[in-house]
Amino acid sequence: MECPHCQQELPALPCATCGQKALPGAAFCHNCGHELPAPEGEPPKLLTCASCGHVAPETANYCAQCGESLREDGGLPEGQIDFGDLTDRKACSDGNCIGIIGPDGKCTECGKPYTGPAE
Repeated sequence: MECPHCQQELPALPCATCGQKALPGAAFCHNCGHELPAPEGEPPKLLTCASCGHVAPETANYCAQCGESLREDGGLPEGQIDFGDLTDRKACSDGNCIGIIGPDGKCTECGKPYTGPAE
């Protein structure tokens, strides 16, 4: 299994229930839903929806089951950027980059400042 960002090979851990390989750090098996053991010394990083009880990763903003906000303060998890209305987003000026321009005026992928539409 490869990392979708850097294409490095990721170690896969088998689920004790069904044997399917799960990504390291996953809390539940994507195949059978069985809870996977947490890495030693590190508690699972999960949020529980107050509305329906569905479990989600700590980076989730909304419940995938019922759509309720998982953030008590309405904010985003640490490290996430609020891009606002995505209908107004701008693509990176570098025609070879897949990033979009963040609120700081720089590309989210390559970090270059926005210089106008790609040619």
